[in-house]
Amino acid sequence: MDTRSLAEQEKDIRDLLRRAERTPVKTSALRRDTLKRLIDLAHSPHSSLKIIAATNLKLFIKDFPELEEEAINAVYDLCEDPVSSVRIKGYAAIVDASREQQKWVKRNADVLVQLLQSDEPEEVTFVKRALMQHLDMDPTVTLGVLCDQVVPSDEPLDEEEQSIRDRLRSLVLAFLAGEAKRSLVERHASIVGSPSEEVLVSGLFKAIARLSSSDVEVIVKDILAALPSFKPPSSRGRELLDVILAQARATLKVDLPSGAETGSLQETRYYLDIATFVTVDRRLSSPTQLLRFYYTNLTPKLVLGRLSEEDQAYVIRRVAETFAACDERTPPTGPAADAGRRPGNGMDATEEAALRKQFPEICYVLLQVFCDMKFADRRPWHACHTLLQGIARVRLP
Repeated sequence: MDTRSLAEQEKDIRDLLRRAERTPVKTSALRRDTLKRLIDLAHSPHSSLKIIAATNLKLFIKDFPELEEEAINAVYDLCEDPVSSVRIKGYAAIVDASREQQKWVKRNADVLVQLLQSDEPEEVTFVKRALMQHLDMDPTVTLGVLCDQVVPSDEPLDEEEQSIRDRLRSLVLAFLAGEAKRSLVERHASIVGSPSEEVLVSGLFKAIARLSSSDVEVIVKDILAALPSFKPPSSRGRELLDVILAQARATLKVDLPSGAETGSLQETRYYLDIATFVTVDRRLSSPTQLLRFYYTNLTPKLVLGRLSEEDQAYVIRRVAETFAACDERTPPTGPAADAGRRPGNGMDATEEAALRKQFPEICYVLLQVFCDMKFADRRPWHACHTLLQGIARVRLP
């Protein structure tokens, strides 16, 4: 342990730094000794000396590969120091290390993600700033680290580990939907198929299939829907809808198990609401794909008969508004118009025409269910009006 006064130690390290900086040979013994001294100071009992270490490690870290591991661990130790001012300098030192050595970006970004769990709001601001700087340094690698924290682990976790993982996921999603959103929209995920956009989108698509509906809502509404790469005529919206409807099919099998006399749409409705957001509200994908889902899975009379009146009304409303969205998008004006109609996001004109042709038959079933409802206040009158208007506009053979 150094028995000299703090002032003497500060003067000594500053003199050493000045001499090292004037040394032209980057790998000189003097510079190596200076780096070792800085590593030692990261564990000093004096905060001022730790801050000197945090500020100056970047000047030497890349010149001595054999000391890199010690140096980066010293930086991590500074980030866990009992004193807030030292920790904040440690976060900045992580950024400095990544700038000096690109190979540290992934590991350092992962450390910063863990530091989002800090109970000090002011410090979290510095951590997020450091993460933003890593995004700008290497968006592909940093987004990969962030998405790894969003996708549930394949490894078995105990209750405490699962709780930590869930909390960290919510913090990462909040970061992507908040502080990072502008940089994603403007730079890092604005072009379909770019490496960073591909990493973000594929990671979040993978997460959708394994997360709760509340997390999925954040991913879709607050992150993906904001990306320029999801605006039509991009195929991304169609890909997103495919993922959402796959989840809707899976939950429907649970909500309405085969052989059961009754069931509900308790979980399925979450995904159908998100699908409506994608197709009807934001028009990121053709609504015809969602309409086909309803035709196949929820409008058969045997299926509707197993649902409560509340769920029946929900299906009627959703079919009505989805068809209306299709109608607004490609209003039919005759056979010639049908033949030349532009398909949207992968759904060709022939498939659209087939769905329109089925519409009166679907409406007949839905209107029967509407009339059979015992409680008039549950009847979706506006949806019924929309269905009847739709029938009037469809050209029957």
